[in-house]
Amino acid sequence: MIHTLKTPTARWLVACGMSLLSLNAQAWEPNAKELDAAIKTGDFTGYFSNISTWINQRVPAADKITDAALQGLLKDPVFVNALDQRQCIAKLGTDGIAAFAKVAPANAEWLAVLLKDTRVMDLWLEAAGPTPIPARDQNAYSISPACLTLWKKILEADPQAKEGIYQRLAIATAIAPPGSGAPGAGQAKTPVDPLERYKHFKTAHQNKELFPSFDKLTVWEYTKVVQSGASNEDLAWAREMVNSWRPDLRIHEQVVDSTREVWRRNSPISFDNSYKNVLAGGGKCGPRSSWAVFICQAFGIPAIGVGQPQHACVAAKSAYPEIEPQPGSAWKVHQGMGWQVSKLEGTNGPAFLEAVGERAHVMEFSQIEHLRWLASTLAAKDAADAVRAAASRIRLALPAQAPARPEAPAIDPNVEGVAKVTPAGAATPATTPEEPVKVAPGTLHIEAEAFTKSFAEAAYPAEQKGCVYVLDCYTGGKQLNLQKNMKTCWVEYAIDVPRAGTYEMIARATVVNMDQVLDVSLGDVKLATISIPNTYGVWTTTPAVSFKLDKGPQTLRIATPMQRGVAIRWFELIAK
Repeated sequence: MIHTLKTPTARWLVACGMSLLSLNAQAWEPNAKELDAAIKTGDFTGYFSNISTWINQRVPAADKITDAALQGLLKDPVFVNALDQRQCIAKLGTDGIAAFAKVAPANAEWLAVLLKDTRVMDLWLEAAGPTPIPARDQNAYSISPACLTLWKKILEADPQAKEGIYQRLAIATAIAPPGSGAPGAGQAKTPVDPLERYKHFKTAHQNKELFPSFDKLTVWEYTKVVQSGASNEDLAWAREMVNSWRPDLRIHEQVVDSTREVWRRNSPISFDNSYKNVLAGGGKCGPRSSWAVFICQAFGIPAIGVGQPQHACVAAKSAYPEIEPQPGSAWKVHQGMGWQVSKLEGTNGPAFLEAVGERAHVMEFSQIEHLRWLASTLAAKDAADAVRAAASRIRLALPAQAPARPEAPAIDPNVEGVAKVTPAGAATPATTPEEPVKVAPGTLHIEAEAFTKSFAEAAYPAEQKGCVYVLDCYTGGKQLNLQKNMKTCWVEYAIDVPRAGTYEMIARATVVNMDQVLDVSLGDVKLATISIPNTYGVWTTTPAVSFKLDKGPQTLRIATPMQRGVAIRWFELIAK
């Protein structure tokens, strides 16, 4: 039976009910039209309120929140995109994002693309958060809108910054522009332009100047590379210096060990905004920490300065967790006392390891971060607490350490006191063969590794072995490295002098300190001293010295007094 409504009041109540049903059927949903309108007008307040309300409506009540329900939400692309949009607006601030959009139509157009691309927003937002876990749980930090300006500038300059490794590099440079890390000795007086920093590392990567591990870094890890306060010129020099003077430090990407070559003393020279002078002059723990961070970053290794009681050192990510120090840990403290007494990134050492360990599990970390963002969106405290608890369960289930790769081979000096080191694996030796040395008529050419006898005695035997090193040159061939702090150190060469007379002697050598020399002798008779100007680790030909030689077979000895070390490619004796 159909009943008719006979009174006006009844008819009005039915009409109101029908209107409410219609409104519920047309409830607000995230949509491109309203997003574009907010961007165009520069008014994000209404859109932010609507999207926050919509997210709250999609989440069950606290007693109905389960891990399965939350996983279902995180698999919904519309929900995740809305959550990312809200996080972007919240971190930049409605006024900040509006100001960026109003600068130019191109800004608004790019922002519209960004806020509809969940993958790119994830890359950015997950990297831009602070390191300590409690700070990310609270989600109270902000992101400067200047980040968007830098990011857009890089994208406009390089279309390749829209995908792959260069996209991650571009986002990292926008988040952490040069000089945004801790200050230190040797840093450039004026921070490098972020676009130029991005170009520097992109070019270095394309030229295969960086370590292989650089290819696999996350955006957050790239921030700990590109934020270096060094000049681009110093970064390029550092790679050339290690490749020339100490190519053995490329093994297992252990360039951080070059810090031992920074003379532990009060520097007699000014650092003058140059890391060349930090290496040449030396320093105590502060400058040495600054050097350690810099040299890692130069090769594309994430590194952070570390504070310890009355000491400063460095933490760096290693591609070889199994090696010393702290075997099993991907992040290692070098030149210090370990993690328990370390302070960095606004937290202590163990908490830092926990935080980077969470980031190392990329998929789970993304889920945890999204749940943190969701919890801070929810108006109901009990629901927010339930979401945070779900995030904690994912985090606590993560393995403590990633599986270690097989044990790395050790480097063993031979019984004669000469260590022959081959930079294999991560060393990435040059693929082109060494070009033959052109020898002029009347010249004796002696390859530095062709000695017949050697001897070295360390001044501090507890710290280093008494030996000389034959290393594979990065550009091909061999080189001889005579260590620093040798009480006595020499090598001998058997030569056959074609005719008696006066000869000039030169050497192809490199050093990183001032006042380094080579003493040239026949037996106990000193013939000359070759003075080597500071080459800052780059190969050079030394000034010539002259002395007389008799005709026939002879034994020439090259010795170093106790000094800071020298690398040699060859010697030449030129008849005058």
